[in-house]
Amino acid sequence: MSDDRKRKRSWREIDRNKDRSDHRPESGAGHKRGPRENASASRSHRSALDQLFNSGKVGDLVKKRDLETGITADDPDAPSRRKLTEKISQAPDKDSKVAAMDAYLEKYALPADFDVLSLLLDHPDPDVVVSTLDKIEALLEIDKPRRVRTLIAQLKTLQDLSEWGKLRRRATALLDKL
Repeated sequence: MSDDRKRKRSWREIDRNKDRSDHRPESGAGHKRGPRENASASRSHRSALDQLFNSGKVGDLVKKRDLETGITADDPDAPSRRKLTEKISQAPDKDSKVAAMDAYLEKYALPADFDVLSLLLDHPDPDVVVSTLDKIEALLEIDKPRRVRTLIAQLKTLQDLSEWGKLRRRATALLDKL
């Protein structure tokens, strides 16, 4: 066939044929569902959410989150506490992280959240680290952390790099409990 005999396809035809390749599987992660499948999936998700709200388990989930973070829903300072904990975890460098930790500790007591406490183990003041280790020890009597490996890594770092013998011994004792 010569070039002048080929019929030039419109953009509409090109777009229509894009998803009809022989090399693409019909079902897969990128495969779009039909409207009936979307409606049934949406219906099942809605019914599952309705069951969750009607069962009263949402309150239990909120209470569990409150226990994990140490910030209750009826706490008037909850938004500012959450904002300060986000500043600690998202600090770009060590100086801003320490400043965020100090700002948190000026306003509030140590939280009952293993994630925030593991971040506070990086504080340069050994008194803050000792009180953080005390809080972690008290919380370990009640519950296990969600991110055990992260806490173990922080405690091992403290155990290996701390110049304070008391901190190294406390970190070793907590590692034995985990």
